[in-house]
Order: sequence, then C-alpha cells, then structure tokens
Amino acid sequence: MQIYFPQTRIIVYVLSVISFVFSCKSSGETKELPVDPAVKKEVEVGRALAGRLAKKYGMVQDEEFTRYINLIGKSMAAYSSRQELDFRFGVLNTEEVNAFACPGGYVMITRGSIEMMESEAELASILSHELSHVTLMHSGKFDEQGSSFLDILGSVMAPGGNLVSSLTKTAVDGMLDQFFESGRKKEQEIESDKAGIFLMAQAGYNTKAASNLLVKLDKSQHNETVLKTHPPTADRIKELENFIAENGLAKGGKDNKERFQEKLKAFESRNPKVETVETANPEAEKPAPKPEEKKVNTKGNKKP
Repeated sequence: MQIYFPQTRIIVYVLSVISFVFSCKSSGETKELPVDPAVKKEVEVGRALAGRLAKKYGMVQDEEFTRYINLIGKSMAAYSSRQELDFRFGVLNTEEVNAFACPGGYVMITRGSIEMMESEAELASILSHELSHVTLMHSGKFDEQGSSFLDILGSVMAPGGNLVSSLTKTAVDGMLDQFFESGRKKEQEIESDKAGIFLMAQAGYNTKAASNLLVKLDKSQHNETVLKTHPPTADRIKELENFIAENGLAKGGKDNKERFQEKLKAFESRNPKVETVETANPEAEKPAPKPEEKKVNTKGNKKP
C-alpha cells in the first residue's frame, strides 16, 4: 500500500528551514556524514523526525541565537561518547515548554522553554539531557537486524519525497507518539538526567541549575505535554540531588546569567512574538471547513 503525500510544497518549505537553522553552527567546521551504515540510518531518521517537528511548530530562523545555543550544546557534546555524530540544536517556534532528542544528534528546544530560563546553565541542563538521550541510544539501535523500515524512513522529508510508504508513516508516527503521548521509560529519563549532569560538569556549568530548571518547569504554563511524558518532577529532583552529592558534582561552576539574559533580550527584540505555524508557513495545512448547517424551520410546517 502506498500513500501519496499531498503537501509537497510543505516538505520543500520545511527542508529549507531545517537547512538554514541547522547550518547556523558555532564554527565553520563540519563533520563528514558517518560511513557506518547504522549511523547513517540514524542520522536520516533524526532528520526526518526533526522535519516533522518543524512542520508542526515552525522554527525560529534567528542565526545569532541559533549559533549561541549550538555553542553551548556542542561544548557538552565534545565530552559525549558519540563523537561520530555532528550534534545540531534548533529552536521551535512555540510557547509550549518542551525539548526533543531526535536520533542522529538533532536536538530541538521550544521557545517557551528558553523564555522561562534565567541562566545559561539552565539552558545547558536541558540541552545536555536531550543530548544524553541520543548518546544513550534511547530511540533504539539502528542496525541491520529488525530495522528494514529505516532504509525508507529517512525519505519522509527527502527532496522529492512526496511518495511515502504506509510503513514509513506508521514508524514516524510511533516515534512522535512517544514525544507527545506515551513518553519514554522512567528509567531512561532518569538516566538522561544523570548523564546530562556529567556533561554539564565537564563543560564547567553549575549542576544545581538542573534542579532549579525542573522546579520552574513544574510551575510553568504550557507544560502539559512535558509533564505527561516525563516522571514526576519531585522524583527527578530527588534522584538528581542524590546523584550530584554522591559523585561530588556540587562544586559550583558557571551560570553565565548576564550573557544569557543579554542574548535572550536581543532574541526577543528580533522575534517579538511567537508566530503560529500558519503564519510561519503559509503552505501549512488548514483545517477542513465545517459543513454548512441545514436551516431549521422554526415556524413549523403548514398543513395542506
């Protein structure tokens, strides 16, 4: 069975945005595409999922701020175990509070998350958490065995990829369901919290910022999805604080509050409001019009 994807222009639009945003990196160096077939598949899948998220929310096309978050993210990725990946970080244009780790090193954070933060260390904590999902392969392994659908999965958002198999669509939808409905396993979220703390510490950030951010997340607006798909915040904070104490990671570190607030203020001045997907993407799908209601004769029928 094959399904014809009717929104070819949307695909082209999203790809152009993805290419722009993820080209805004902290340096001019670019890693070559991995030669390992399994890693190539992982990168293709991640790009496809990132494209679906960009289509859903739209992306903030702000080169200066995108370079800034890539500088932070890559400073921690340098200490990760996945040096074969070229990690890339982008901002989704929504007030929702959330962040997403796509396979292959594509990390997406929402504008709503960034705007509730007070320091660069808090931003580093959420980026390191998502980065850790990728390094720990929480989306699964992309080897040959049991992954035949992955060969075509990357074509969902490929140029000219308006022909999409039903198997591919089902696979992508399943991964998106994990983002928005079912969530990952509690053990995976806690594991990523802890791995992220190590990355923060190695990059010189204040590890206490992670707990501070979780408290803000729990009290923020537009947090329904992230709370539904993650373990209770109190449990995460308790696990984090115990882990930090046991490993001697509460030794201060940089917060970079002033730099972050300057960057955020400039970002908000350049992007004064969060646009809807329809505004950001004029070709986005619009809901079908409601059928016209039949007029009811309130006066009753006349007798013949």
